[in-house]
Amino acid sequence: MKFHSIHLRNYRGIADSRVEFGDGVTVVEGPNEVGKSSIHEAITHLREDKSSSRKASVKETQPVGVDAGPEVELHLSTGDYELKYRKRWIKQPFTELSVIRPRPEQLSSDDAHDRFLSILADTVDVDLLVALDVAQGESLAQAPLAQIKALHSALNESGIEVADHDDFLDRIEAEYSKYFTKSGKETGDYKAANAEVPSAEAAFEELRERSHEMDELVDNHARAAARLESVRGQLTQALSDRDEAEQAAKAVAELKAVLDQTMEQAKSAQRDEQIAREALDRRTRLIDDVAAAEETVTATRSSVTDLEATQNDIDSDFAHAQKTLEDKQSTLDEARALAKAAAKDVTEARARTELTELTRRLDTIRDHDEKKSRAQATIGSIAVSTKDVEALISLDTEVRIAENAKTSAAAQIVAKRLGSQAVDVDGTELGDGATGEFAAVKDVRITIEGIADITVRPGASHVELDKALTSAKQAFDAELQRLDVDSVAQARERADVRADAEAVKAEADSTLKVLLGQDRRDKLEAALARAQQILGTDGTRPISDGKPVDGAEAEGSHDERSLRELETAVTESEKTADDAQSAVDAARVELERTRTNRDDARVETVRAQTSLKEAETQHERLTSSLAEARTTNSDADLAEAVKSAKARASNVDSQVSEARVAYKAADPESLEMQLQNVRQLVGSKEAQREEVRQEVDRLSALIDDRASEGIYEKLATAEEALESALRKQARLRRQATAINLLRTAVLKHKEQSQRKYVAPFKEQIERLGRLVFGQGLSVEVSEDLEIVSRTLNERTVPFESLSGGTKEQLALIGRLAVATLVDSDSGAPVVLDDAFGFADAQRLNALNVILSTVGQSAQVILLTCQPDRFARLGGAKTVSLT
Repeated sequence: MKFHSIHLRNYRGIADSRVEFGDGVTVVEGPNEVGKSSIHEAITHLREDKSSSRKASVKETQPVGVDAGPEVELHLSTGDYELKYRKRWIKQPFTELSVIRPRPEQLSSDDAHDRFLSILADTVDVDLLVALDVAQGESLAQAPLAQIKALHSALNESGIEVADHDDFLDRIEAEYSKYFTKSGKETGDYKAANAEVPSAEAAFEELRERSHEMDELVDNHARAAARLESVRGQLTQALSDRDEAEQAAKAVAELKAVLDQTMEQAKSAQRDEQIAREALDRRTRLIDDVAAAEETVTATRSSVTDLEATQNDIDSDFAHAQKTLEDKQSTLDEARALAKAAAKDVTEARARTELTELTRRLDTIRDHDEKKSRAQATIGSIAVSTKDVEALISLDTEVRIAENAKTSAAAQIVAKRLGSQAVDVDGTELGDGATGEFAAVKDVRITIEGIADITVRPGASHVELDKALTSAKQAFDAELQRLDVDSVAQARERADVRADAEAVKAEADSTLKVLLGQDRRDKLEAALARAQQILGTDGTRPISDGKPVDGAEAEGSHDERSLRELETAVTESEKTADDAQSAVDAARVELERTRTNRDDARVETVRAQTSLKEAETQHERLTSSLAEARTTNSDADLAEAVKSAKARASNVDSQVSEARVAYKAADPESLEMQLQNVRQLVGSKEAQREEVRQEVDRLSALIDDRASEGIYEKLATAEEALESALRKQARLRRQATAINLLRTAVLKHKEQSQRKYVAPFKEQIERLGRLVFGQGLSVEVSEDLEIVSRTLNERTVPFESLSGGTKEQLALIGRLAVATLVDSDSGAPVVLDDAFGFADAQRLNALNVILSTVGQSAQVILLTCQPDRFARLGGAKTVSLT
């Protein structure tokens, strides 16, 4: 036997999966719960359980949440047969068997189930099939091999002399096979004879029954003919009743037509009344809409007046906030100037103290390094480098970009003087015919002498532009202050002077090294030069007590203050500048708030003015519509039209009532039911007549057919055939019983010699097992073909005392040994579900070799969630489930 493929649908968690098996080793791999064990389980259910089974194990295979029955189809070959066997359980169950060869057959239901089991019994040892099928968790147990007849045959055919009666047993088996299969079921002429008797009995009973039926047919024909005449008379009466009912229905239909006509007139009158009422309602609504529109105009006009007054107040608040911001900015600028001056005073005071000390220390060596001292003084006095100039230029660019962005966002004023009157724009007077362009970043005042004084106020500037400009200016001013310069040009000039001094210093270094030796005076000279640069001295005037002796006391009389007082003054001035900055920020926030309030007020005012215009337009339109409608129909005309339509509708309603009374008096419902009944009666009687007529014809044909068959002659022949089949069955039964008794006695005697032919099985286990355990392996096998113990390197251990891994490996090797010993035509597939879980890497490699060897002569199917176990298995086909 070999499995070719299996197809599962709606089986446990599998929606639809098909697996093709190879002739040798097939590895079916996939993660847990993907359906590998379901394949093994499905093969067992397919063989053992009918489609009508309600066993718990079958019910468990139905998928959760799916209204469908589990379905399995297996394609296999066994003996001379190739089959496709298919079953579905639980929901719409069915069984189908398709025999492809040697002779096509198609069976269903229990017949298919029985035929499949019959083919298995004739072609394969079912005990062998079960023994080679190892379910998950069963790999530690040995298979019951002693009951496998196919293995017995294989061991007998191995050439080992096990008894002197083998030839006799072969003749017994040959004779036995004429009557029974290997599994003990009937076959051949004996099976056919046993099947022939029920068939002959059934044929005899059928013919005897049909002879009785012939008599009944004649009686039934007479009764049917009489019933046909009766039905024809009933049909004639039903046709007459139908004609009378149809005449009465015509009269009622005329009354119904009159009723329908009056009802249609009533509907028309109601529509006219409705139209008149709707016209009057529209006139009333239009009058109400005119009054409502007039009220809306009055209310909106009052709202506009209030909003305009509010807007004027908010505009005044905005102007006051703008003036406050300008004052705070002026205060901030003054505070920053004072802080800068105080910082400069501290720097000069510190430099004066340092200059006095350095002058005393360096007088002794000034003649030797005058040239270098001058260059060093120049370098030390200038803190501005080329890199600092580049950074300062970048900050200056950022300021100009921010100013341009703010100017670009502001409104632009273009003024041109046309006449002789003087024109002054924000302090700039325009000449005769001159044109000027100004950005309204703040209030711009335009004065035309003797004619007008105009103030242009900027719109709402973007807060981010103001912040960007302020931030850029602060960064630029801070860098100027850090470098102690007033402009970019001054910084560039100082950087150039510093570069020249550095060149002079490089030239003087060689001379200084000779004069100073190991002494380093350059740092002292540089410090002296910085102090002189800060104080504005050239280093030639003598210094006494930190002051020039030539009467320079007049320069900066504030220097008489102590350094501590100067530092305190710097701290106070910086605090004052910070407070001024906070005040400016608060004033700017207040300005933005009042600007937002002003803009919101303007929007609300514009909206109210727009609403007023719309209300006035709506009032005018409605008033005009009312006047125009009244020229067509006055209010009184519309009311009169409603009254007239109502009177007409009332008159027509009276006519409808009279027509309805006349129609109901005719009882149309009863008449309609009578008419329908008599029509149905005619139809049923016609159908009954046709049915009885066909029955009479059918009985006549059956009588003629049965009369031509010669049923009584056939009945006699069937009785003779039954007696012959019973005699043949009895003869073959005696022969079958005798050969079965003889075979049983001989087999009982043969079992006593069982030990003599276990050798091939033992040798095959040891041959395969040495690949795993080594050359020192031997096993003891019992009469029941079970492994009793294992001997390895002269150490014997009972099978039950071995480790779990060793027990699993030996038990499975035993099954694989059976697969190799049994002839492939009568063998069965080896199915291992999640096997060799106890084996280490080294033994797994050896087991892969064994499986590859077995796969050359037998079909092996491995189901595993760990494909790495069989990664080194040669010649295997791999199927991955997802």
